[in-house]
Amino acid sequence: MKFDDKKFIAEVIKTNRKKMNLTQAELAEKVDLSDQHISRIESGCYIPSLKSFFMIVNALNIDLKIFGFNQKPSNNPIKDKLTEQILSSTDAELIFYENLIQAAKTSFDKVKKELL
Repeated sequence: MKFDDKKFIAEVIKTNRKKMNLTQAELAEKVDLSDQHISRIESGCYIPSLKSFFMIVNALNIDLKIFGFNQKPSNNPIKDKLTEQILSSTDAELIFYENLIQAAKTSFDKVKKELL
């Protein structure tokens, strides 16, 4: 399984939502998304943003290990530090990190294009 496998993420979210006897609308209310957005995530049409992903996972009490997250060192200290930071972040911090990473990626892609 890859973290970006939309169908896998969709199925895990849908299965766990049903286990908690929540409707899509109830889950949407808990995580401040529309029920249409939850429906699209569960159908595999959308992959949730990092912020939405962690809000959904927390609301449904999903163990992150199912998505390949673990607490074991990966032989990559940078990856380990980033993973630990994400797992211990508040919602506001996650929004900031997501925006920061997207801006950095856009800038990096622009520089890479200019170099080629």
